[in-house]
Amino acid sequence: MVQVAVAPLPPLDEHSLFVFWCQLLIVLLLARAGGYVARRVGMPRVIGELLAGVALGPSLLGQVWPAAFEWLFPANQRQAGLLLGLAWIGIVFLLGITGADIDTSMIRRQGRAATTATVGSLMIPLGVGALVGSQLPGEFLGDAARTVFVMFFAVAFAISSLPVAARILSDLGLMHRPVAHLALGVATVNDIVGWLLLGVVVGVAESGTVEPGPTVVAVGVVLSTSFIVLRYGPRFLDRVGTELERRSGGQAAEISILTLTVVAVGAITHAAGIEVVIGAFIAGIAIGGSRLRHGSGFAALEAVTNGIFAPLFFAIAGIRVDLTELADRSVATWAVIVTLAATAAKLAGSYGGGRLGGLDHRDSLGLGASLNARGALEIVVATVGLSLEVIGPTAYTVIVVMALVTTALTGPMLEVIYRAPH
Repeated sequence: MVQVAVAPLPPLDEHSLFVFWCQLLIVLLLARAGGYVARRVGMPRVIGELLAGVALGPSLLGQVWPAAFEWLFPANQRQAGLLLGLAWIGIVFLLGITGADIDTSMIRRQGRAATTATVGSLMIPLGVGALVGSQLPGEFLGDAARTVFVMFFAVAFAISSLPVAARILSDLGLMHRPVAHLALGVATVNDIVGWLLLGVVVGVAESGTVEPGPTVVAVGVVLSTSFIVLRYGPRFLDRVGTELERRSGGQAAEISILTLTVVAVGAITHAAGIEVVIGAFIAGIAIGGSRLRHGSGFAALEAVTNGIFAPLFFAIAGIRVDLTELADRSVATWAVIVTLAATAAKLAGSYGGGRLGGLDHRDSLGLGASLNARGALEIVVATVGLSLEVIGPTAYTVIVVMALVTTALTGPMLEVIYRAPH
């Protein structure tokens, strides 16, 4: 028998564990408080959760109390890994829950308007994002080639956030309007196409080349995984749900099955070189088509995700944002350019597509305003890009700022559009 000597990892000392528990306590407490305040002032929770993280990061705490910041978030990879591990769990569950809210039948019912609006809301932002990405200074890039960086920025501009759009439309009492359902249908396609394109970018980034071969493999893996999971997953999960009822498995068993499904599909795509969150999103769509979507287990998992893991993820994402970089006039200028370009591209593409599809002026504007919300998914995309070193910390900060501003603008824009005289 061949024996392999493995150097044991040193155990976590009591101080490291104590720091971790303090991190968890403070980050979750402030994230939940920030989300509550955001909802009280009529903004999505994600804004408050992100800003709570920004306040704990180098932007505020690191400036006003450097000693506390360095104690709470020491420059230690192993210590940081504990918190980032929780963040990645949050990403996986969040994308699974988001995917379960995708209603693919809604897309098919929208007809010509859905088609033209989808094409416009994707193609214009993709083109503008690629153009902006090609012009950004070299310090914005990570270790990837400029071509991969440009592809990433194109995807970042094309993304819309279905959950944020749905929450804002509901909060403003606009769900009775047909354009609201159209917006959610188009946002669904934006999400699906965006994640497929992100899968391509991830595949190219992992292979380190833009040759057709790896790109085709990346697309093939995503499409084949999507087909198998979406075609057979709901029926398989229905059978599992029936068996759980027969055996009186209860809520705990449902939560286990849902978690295993999301993690398993995520692990498959990750093993194939595609980011885990893409597999989690695909698994979520399959869950949404099964009876487990309406069970108590899903409700409990959704509550835990929204109450613990998602706030932790967004706050941790905010901690990684260093707004002091905006003191650099060049970075601040590019942050404004990126935000304005992303907003203009999404509005123009959606408005043009809506008009070609037969919508009137107001509803076409409302469609564009709804789809301009990047919210949660844009932060996930930025996190993936940073973890793959496709983008650098400066670009990460700029993208997060863009996500915050576009999400914050959505509610006020819709109020202006639909409260103004017709």
